[in-house]
Amino acid sequence: MKLNARSYETDQADGLHGEQERLFVQTINHLRHDWMNDVQVLYGYLKLKKYDKMRDYMEALKERMSRESGIAKLGIPALIVYLQSFRVRSRSIRLDVEPEPGLQLASLPVQAQLVTDAIICVLEAFVRHAGMRSDGEPNELLLKLELRDQMLVIGFGYVGSYNGPGLKQELNELALSYNADERVRGTASYEEDGAFIDIYVPLGE
Repeated sequence: MKLNARSYETDQADGLHGEQERLFVQTINHLRHDWMNDVQVLYGYLKLKKYDKMRDYMEALKERMSRESGIAKLGIPALIVYLQSFRVRSRSIRLDVEPEPGLQLASLPVQAQLVTDAIICVLEAFVRHAGMRSDGEPNELLLKLELRDQMLVIGFGYVGSYNGPGLKQELNELALSYNADERVRGTASYEEDGAFIDIYVPLGE
């Protein structure tokens, strides 16, 4: 089950620059489009003198910028690129990433490759088993990273349409692939309209 993440890492190492550059350009264009849209919205509120709405929109922008800054500070290049380009790679899922403030994975006493593999594999599993919502809106997926009781807790909260049996089987196989390290634990719950996964990675050796 680690093949998904390994394949992603191998693609980078093998120098598949054409695909990487295409994805990078698409990601930058997507970000540019988002910021241009934000500027237009703010300009519209300013022109109409809707200062209250303008202030609320600015607060939402600050929160989004804080999350994106948190992703950039994780310190693992392959993971940062993957998370930032997720919106380009998946149209059926809207991913929000909420790292604990100040969290820098690269400075933690954990295996960076294990953490990267786990996150990418689980996210890719959600992408493969995501369904289409009846209202046409994208499914929602929240990735949270936090420290708790000498553990790095990686939490996934999915809300939307999905193939429950397929996702459960794939994530169970993924869990088995990590049995070599008995300290890594996980919990999962599957509901009709969502799934919630937590992975606990101990700090230190």
